[in-house]
Amino acid sequence: MKATHIVAFVSMLFFSCIAMAAANSEYRLGPGDIVKISVYDHPDLSTELQLNEQGSVAFPLLGEVKLLGLPYTEAQALIANGLKKGGFVNQPNVSVLISQYRSQRIAVIGEVNKAGRYALDGATDMVDLLAIAGGLNPNAGDTVVVLRGAERIEYRLSQAMKLGDQTKRSMPIANGDVVYVPRAQQFYVYGEVNRPGVYRMEPKMTVMQALAVSGGFNPRASHRNLEIHRVDQSGAVIKVEANLSDLLVENDTLFVKESLF
Repeated sequence: MKATHIVAFVSMLFFSCIAMAAANSEYRLGPGDIVKISVYDHPDLSTELQLNEQGSVAFPLLGEVKLLGLPYTEAQALIANGLKKGGFVNQPNVSVLISQYRSQRIAVIGEVNKAGRYALDGATDMVDLLAIAGGLNPNAGDTVVVLRGAERIEYRLSQAMKLGDQTKRSMPIANGDVVYVPRAQQFYVYGEVNRPGVYRMEPKMTVMQALAVSGGFNPRASHRNLEIHRVDQSGAVIKVEANLSDLLVENDTLFVKESLF
């Protein structure tokens, strides 16, 4: 898959996935988050507060209220219940809005246009995150790696495009994740071709396809004497006689020899 196709896919799904995330947000409050709390018909109780290191806020009349780990709906119910039980408001209608997301962050590194640390602002998934990070740059590969503690998860963008169910096209991202976009796999062509050089490796790439992207044989080329120079597990370079239908692997060098006649 070409990088331009991957970027187009990310852009196409970005707005639909943002809408789905907003509708199904499961963001849970944590230390550093800033919330705006309002009580209907009681403007004197409206305030904007930051959760302390213990995940609590000092709310008027109630004192310290622990909101750590609560979604905003449960935070609303907790404050409303406190006001009612304390006899402060008979039928409290409480609204809790998250002003700034500061407690949950993920890192994006590798072949994206804007690598860095980003705040999670709800049920963020892979497509959301790549769009927020500016999309993939032209050097990006097809695989995205998520490092979650000791766990390593690989996500294939090309496979996601084939899924009919849009809700299954992208994986959710969790607090503390490190998302790494590796450089695309490459191969090399040298010898008697029109455009020798280094090229992007596509899935299941054959010798014939490698010759096509490198401009094909030049007039001096031998059409039969093809070699693949490949590094084995010990680090030694081995030479393999190549057929047009042979598959290349990452960092292979395809050598096209000169014809003797």
